[in-house]
Parts: sequence; C-alpha cells; structure tokens
Amino acid sequence: MKKILLLSFSLVLIFMLVACGEAEIKEAGADDGEKTSDDSADKKEKPKTQELAIGDAVEFDGMKITLNEARIEPGGDFDEPENDQFVVVNLTAENNTDEEQTMSSMMNVELKDVDGYSYTTTILTEGVKAQFDGTIEPGGTLRGEIPFDVPESDSYELHFSDPFKSGKAIWKIPAEKLSK
Repeated sequence: MKKILLLSFSLVLIFMLVACGEAEIKEAGADDGEKTSDDSADKKEKPKTQELAIGDAVEFDGMKITLNEARIEPGGDFDEPENDQFVVVNLTAENNTDEEQTMSSMMNVELKDVDGYSYTTTILTEGVKAQFDGTIEPGGTLRGEIPFDVPESDSYELHFSDPFKSGKAIWKIPAEKLSK
C-alpha cells in the first residue's frame, strides 16, 4: 500500500512540476512595436512583475485583468471584521485566448498591507455584487468583487498571479484612494 501511495504522490508531483511555467505579463495597451537589441536585453533583466494603480489593466497570459475599484465596505448585520475593516476590490477579466479560462479569488488573488502581511478573501453577506470566481469562455468577460478582512494600513497591494506559473501583477492601493 505504501508503494502505491508513494508512486501516486510522485506522479502528482511530477505532473505539477511539468505544468508549471512562466506567465506572460505586460501592461494592457503597451506598445508592441519593434524592439532593438538593447531593448531586448533590458527586458530580460526586469522581473516579471508589473506595478499598477486603480484603473490600470494588465495582459496576463492572454487575459486582460483590470482593477476597477477598491473600497472600504461596512458589511451587513452579520458581518463583523476580525481585523479593522473590510476592503473590497472590483476586478474585470477579459479572455483574449482561444480556450476557456478559470478565475479563482482564492487561488489568483491576495491583498498585502504596508507591513507585508498577506490576506486572502473572506465572506461578506452584504455589500458585494458578485464573486470574482468562474469560467470565462473565449472572448468573454467576468466581473466580480473580492472582500478582504484587513487591518488599517497606509497602503495595500493587490497581487494577481497564476499559482502554476511565475510572475505576477501588483496594483498599489494607497489608503486615501479607497472609496467609502
């Protein structure tokens, strides 16, 4: 039995490692003109991370991801933050690939505070229009909101990544830019 379990675990691990790769990330609307040899050398040295602001879009492996809004949400009668407040982000994903894509607020998105602490999504009974979870057909769009239970901070960073590839997009969210 142990040999079968070990073999199964090894196969799963090998499959996961083979599936891992690098994400192609570029700012949406970025000029795709011809590059000189110096431009190519500069591009290779830069990390595969984009820093963006509210309203900015990024191309992430054929998906256009836009942070539309970030706000403080009071929640409902049954919602009490364990930390100081609920921050809700509103995202749009456009599928520009030929294949169906899946978005997961749990696997693709996290919010970090100014001290570098990371927060995953929480549940709100009121104040969230729709979750940012589901499949997107080729040429389709998904728009949704993700709530986070976070302490007060001078700024936040919204990180979007694919857990099976390297690279990520980071939106900087100053506290004064959070709508209420």
